[in-house]
Amino acid sequence: MLIAAAAPARAQAAVHRTVATLALQHGVIGIDALSNGHVLVGASTDAGNATVSLSAGVAQELADSIARISARRVGARTTRVYRAVGTDPATGAGVSFARHVTKGVSVYRFFFANGGNTGFPLDVSGRELTLVLRALRRAVRLSRTLTAADTAA
Repeated sequence: MLIAAAAPARAQAAVHRTVATLALQHGVIGIDALSNGHVLVGASTDAGNATVSLSAGVAQELADSIARISARRVGARTTRVYRAVGTDPATGAGVSFARHVTKGVSVYRFFFANGGNTGFPLDVSGRELTLVLRALRRAVRLSRTLTAADTAA
């Protein structure tokens, strides 16, 4: 589903491992790990397709921010929006996460931007968010392992 061509080129081709392909209610999210220290996050919905290359550090920060945002307790009368963003500085493509809270009810939404002025949202349930977060963290760990093995060789 995801292609490694979005990642920066190296003298030797990066090892590419698919971590998860998640068929969600409103679309598909694919998460891959690369041996060049990057994680690819791709999404496909009726509204569009996008692949975002994030460094392992940025992907880790995004996962940590999503975990903090989703774990935050909110009051029954609270109306708020919490956001986290990860971007690829080389292309401008990015993925953002938002938790919209209205009177204690949360709605979770990813937004995938292709680096231009276009993008599309992907709503996820709490359970789907947990799956995406686990896959993102696994991809970060695998990317770091692959990178260490690639540089040792």
